[in-house]
Amino acid sequence: MHSKYSYIYLDVNSIVAIGDSFTGAGSGGGVTKSYPIVAGNILRWPAVNYAKGGAVMKDIPGQLVKAASALATATHVVFTIGGNDLGVANSLLQVILANNITGVTQKAKSLKPQLVSTYNRIKAAVRPQTKIYAVAYVDFISVGNKIPNEASCHKIMDILTDTIKEATQEAGIAFIESVKTAFVGHEMFSSEPFVDSLFASTNAAHPNSKGYAKIGELVAAHLLLDQ
Repeated sequence: MHSKYSYIYLDVNSIVAIGDSFTGAGSGGGVTKSYPIVAGNILRWPAVNYAKGGAVMKDIPGQLVKAASALATATHVVFTIGGNDLGVANSLLQVILANNITGVTQKAKSLKPQLVSTYNRIKAAVRPQTKIYAVAYVDFISVGNKIPNEASCHKIMDILTDTIKEATQEAGIAFIESVKTAFVGHEMFSSEPFVDSLFASTNAAHPNSKGYAKIGELVAAHLLLDQ
């Protein structure tokens, strides 16, 4: 009896993903390797991914339209957005090359009102009972002084995380902050990196397939605990 009800319980849950390339996976293995699909496979929940590489916040309404039929029955929505609005890779290069932490910090913090507005758009597109989760961007920066101004680069990732977290609190949606530290021991330039280098010709500053698998595990664990 218990296993029967557990099966039915899992079967009614579903995941819809929107957002940018951190959610879409792109050159990191494609949508089948993306963390929402990995999480869905772990949980045995149907999952569909509408995220698009290069997406910025103004692209979210269009994604919501495309995902409308799936969102009508979705129990969970997961996404990353805002990284391209900041220009994470370019911002980090500014810090590495010129230590322009003040300018990048101001730009990151300025995103908060637009983030709140974007989150509210997502809320308006789903049922009241649907659970919505902004997923943190992973701090993939190397450790051990492998790049110039490394500590400042970590600080930029902290500021981006804090800005997103504050926006989720204001909008009243959930935040999967644990993903930020998902690559500890597997940072850029480590012996087994879960991310491609800032200087890679493809997939630069994005997780590889191992990285997306790790993020998927953490997201699945968070969604399960939040039942």
